[in-house]
Amino acid sequence: MGRALPAWVQVAWGSALLDDMIYTQPVNHERGQLQMPTLLLIGDKDTTAIGKDAAPSGHCPVQAKIAQRAIPHATLVEFAGLGHTPQIQDPQEFHKALLVWLATASAWYWDSRA
Repeated sequence: MGRALPAWVQVAWGSALLDDMIYTQPVNHERGQLQMPTLLLIGDKDTTAIGKDAAPSGHCPVQAKIAQRAIPHATLVEFAGLGHTPQIQDPQEFHKALLVWLATASAWYWDSRA
């Protein structure tokens, strides 16, 4: 068994694989095919997005609204004053929104199967 790679190498490799997937396997055109409840969580000050310079609106909250309209059964929760990591910046509000949505999504799922 070989030696484990340093953490920074693992993170760099994971990031390279993710970037490659985003650029070579775009899925925006498939959003409308999603049939499960989908939760989009975004800080309204988020400016982090790969390819935002090529997007119709590179502003992340605008992109989130576009995604919400494209995905059936999507819910968008925006956190005022927060950036790319609302789960870290305000974990209580993030978890509150997540738990409320999970309860709603669970009820929707079971009702749709009845």
